[in-house]
Amino acid sequence: MSVNYSLAQMSSKPGDKEAPKLYYAKAQCSGEVTIDDLAEEIAYATSLTDGDVLNVIRAMIRQTNRNLAAGKIVRWENFGSFQLQLQSEGAETKKAFTAANIIGASVQFRPGKPIKAATRAGDGGLSFKRVAGLKEAPLENEEGGNGSGAGSGTGSGPDGGQEENPLG
Repeated sequence: MSVNYSLAQMSSKPGDKEAPKLYYAKAQCSGEVTIDDLAEEIAYATSLTDGDVLNVIRAMIRQTNRNLAAGKIVRWENFGSFQLQLQSEGAETKKAFTAANIIGASVQFRPGKPIKAATRAGDGGLSFKRVAGLKEAPLENEEGGNGSGAGSGTGSGPDGGQEENPLG
């Protein structure tokens, strides 16, 4: 499977205005797949109807949210696990820290082995192809333009490779 990427120039040390700006790879998406699309594909591959699959997916999301709120790690077999993470403001002492110091919560996803394997470069995993970024002219056989293989812009930039929250 080939992943398209473009280049973005960003600080090598976010927050440090004197740090050199380097180019980092940014994945370029080519559309999206909805839960309805997934349900249709799963229904086609199984004996279930689209509606049955949608009901199961929606119930999985509801139960995942309920269990995360109860402080549990939710493991979806080999797909991966979800866990709640908190963001808080620091306090000088344990006694000074209250729930008011907690300013947000997010969900951390840890992929399982099959998902990790599907995102590795080479050996049946991913390859990379450089494409023009937004507001750029299409690339014409630029050096390194085919970008296949593990050595082509696979580094994650200073943004830490943040992904969207899968629970929306």
